[in-house]
This record gives sequence, C-alpha cells and structure tokens, in this order.
Amino acid sequence: MLTKIKFKFQLFFSYLKKNWFLVSLFIIIAVSAVVFRNQIISFYNLPTWHPKIIGMEGLYTTSNLPEEISNQISPGLIVYNENQKPVISPIVDNLDIQNDNKDYIFNLNNNIYWSNGKKFTAYDINYQISGINITPLSNNQVKISLDTEFAPILSLLSKPLLKKTLVGLGDYKVTKITYQDGYIKTLKLKPKDQNKNSLEYRFFNNEQDVIDAYKIGNVDEIKINSLPQEFNTWNKTKINQTINTTDKYIAIFLNTQKISSKQIRQALAYATPKSKDKNERCIGPISPQSWAYNPTIKEYNFNSTRAKELIGKEEIGKINLSVTDPRLLSTAESIKNSWRDILKADISITIENQIDLNNFDAILTYGAITKDPDQYLFWHSTQTNTNITKLNNSRIDKLLEEGRQTNNQNERKIVYQDFQKYLLEESPAIFISYPTIYTISRSSN
Repeated sequence: MLTKIKFKFQLFFSYLKKNWFLVSLFIIIAVSAVVFRNQIISFYNLPTWHPKIIGMEGLYTTSNLPEEISNQISPGLIVYNENQKPVISPIVDNLDIQNDNKDYIFNLNNNIYWSNGKKFTAYDINYQISGINITPLSNNQVKISLDTEFAPILSLLSKPLLKKTLVGLGDYKVTKITYQDGYIKTLKLKPKDQNKNSLEYRFFNNEQDVIDAYKIGNVDEIKINSLPQEFNTWNKTKINQTINTTDKYIAIFLNTQKISSKQIRQALAYATPKSKDKNERCIGPISPQSWAYNPTIKEYNFNSTRAKELIGKEEIGKINLSVTDPRLLSTAESIKNSWRDILKADISITIENQIDLNNFDAILTYGAITKDPDQYLFWHSTQTNTNITKLNNSRIDKLLEEGRQTNNQNERKIVYQDFQKYLLEESPAIFISYPTIYTISRSSN
C-alpha cells in the first residue's frame, strides 16, 4: 500500500518537473481569474458591445448634425453651462481677453488628441466665421481677433471643432457613416469610456417612419413630438416626457406690414388659447434657462374680455394662418375658432412647406432659441431675410445694437431684459408654448 502511494507521488512530481512551465502558467491564470473576476465579468458585459440604436427624424449631412450628436463627437473652444453662460471647453486651459474685448487668446491643453490619434494643436483651428482672424501663436496658443467689439463672439466659438470626416475631440469617435440620397442614413459612435454604450443613430424622413422603426424593432429609442396612445400599453417600453425650453418654441409670427395696428396684434395675442402649465408656456424668444431671461414681461394669457376691449370697433378682416408642420394643425384649428368667435375675424388655414415671406398674414411655426441672447437677426429692421415679421421699431433696433456691443454681462442683461419688454409690447409674434419631447425606449423590466 505504501509502495503504491510512494509511486504515485514520484510520478506526480516527475510530471511537475517535466511540465513546470505549463503548470505554473495554469496556476497564474487561475489565481488571476479569481483576483480579477469582477473586471473580467465587466469586460465581457461592456455596454459598448451592445450599441444603443436611436431613431431620429430629419435629413442631415456632416455639416449640420443635431447638437445632441455633434457635441458628443467634439466640443468647440467654448461650451455652455446650465444657465446658458459661455465657459471654456475641456480642450482649453484658460482664456485671456485683451484689447477692449477684440482679442481672445486661448491657451490650449497640451494632451488633447483627435479621434484618429493625431495631436490637436492651435494650427488645427479653422472656424469659418466672417469678421474674425485666427492666428496660432504656438502649438498650444491661438489668438482670435475682431475688427470691432462683438459680444456674441463666444457663442460662435462653441461650434464643435470637426474635420470633414467627422474626426473630433470629444467623448465619442465616429466609426461608420452610411448615406442615402446624399444624406446620412446611419452614424455609429464608439465611446472613449468603456463603461458607456456605443451609439448608432438611424435617420428617417418623418416622425411616422421613426415610430414605425421602433414598433418593428429596428431602433431601441426614439424622440418624438406626439405620443401614440398605444405606447402607453406596450410592455417593456419606457416613456419619458420632457419640455424642451432650450432649442425652439411655438409661436405665431405676424406680418406687421399687413397687421400694422399694435392694438390688433395685442388683441390677437389675448384671443389665442394657451396652456396654463407654466413649464410648457412660452412668453418670449429667450429661453427661461438663460441668464438674460426676463420673467416679468407681458404674458398675454388668454383673456377674451381684454381682446374685445383692444379691438373695439375695428374690423380685422381676413387673415390666412399658414402652418409649416402638420403636427401643429390641431393648434391652428383651436386658434382659428378662438379668433373667429372672439374677434369676429375671417380666418383660413393653409399648410405650406415654402411660404412667401413677402406676402403672408400669419405663420404658425417654430422659432429658434439661441444660446446667446443676441436677437439681432430675428427682429432688427435691417435684417430683411430673417426678420420675417418685418418689425421696424427704432427703440428695439437700438437695444439690439447695444446688446452686441456690450460685453459686461450685467449690463447686457439689462439691455436684453428691456428688449424683451418692448418686443412683447409691440407683439410682432404671439408666443405660445415649448414643444413636448417624448423619449420612448425599451426597458428590461
């Protein structure tokens, strides 16, 4: 018995002697597997192995991607905080403003690389902005100069720094782009942080196509403006409702050359139905998140009595309400009925993709919200292509000019709060609401 046991031990140690390397390697692997088991498990369950597929509406190229996407691919020299104040981006170490706010010297961080691995330098900055000069002072320093003082300059420098092939400096790298009819069909993004999901954006021509793509399982998440009731009963579907107060608003833009009476415009504003939800309600063109927002301006809450007082014995006559988006038709019908019943106006509704801005009465559409409170393009009398209401008010013009030439933020705030006050008094537009965004996503529960 002892002889057999001794023989087995000799055989075992003989095997170890001949195969010591393989045995040692096995022991190391086994110990490592135990010690690093959590890391190994997380590696094989990385979210980046299972990309989130997001459906979006719209036709886009590499030069006009939605900010939601482009900001993930690359920041600009400037980014905006929650109060829409401009601050330096992660690629900038500090900013020095000189020469009476005409020279902006950016000192860049030294360890920034493009998503293709090449080092980022000041010589890579190639903003195409009229009226500015870009001069690299070294690899890590660039001077951006203006001929005249222009307060909104920082907002222009928030545009993401991107190369033509969407090589960027951000948290996500573009790994694949496919096209259809000249527009991006799919866009795949891979994160630097392995604990984050890879993302794949798929683009569709209209909202119904986006909804259908979710229904048949082609996408995992969609963002839409109208919620199909059936989604409320779908299993494993999560619905998140938010009000978008930072990108656009819904308003009626009035042609002040045709509806020239301020009292009639104000009467129309009071006779327009509006939400009683203060979060949804829009009262002016500047976001309530902005440091320049004025919450004390006229709200023009629905008031049929006040509307009738303002209209007096005047006759409004015929007004054609043009609608640019079929999803706004129900809102347009509500407005039509209210204007007809309260003001005895003859109202017609037309859906138009292309509106003759020289020959319209009123347009129900979306207005753009800019991060900087500068509103010069939209309301200054000289901006004939973008001031669609044709507003011509010298006091408002002067405030818009001052806002562009005033860099002190406290002084600028006073200027733009006055601007909002006088704009609402003139009523070239009737501000209604902010759009509701429904995020529909699949859940595991």
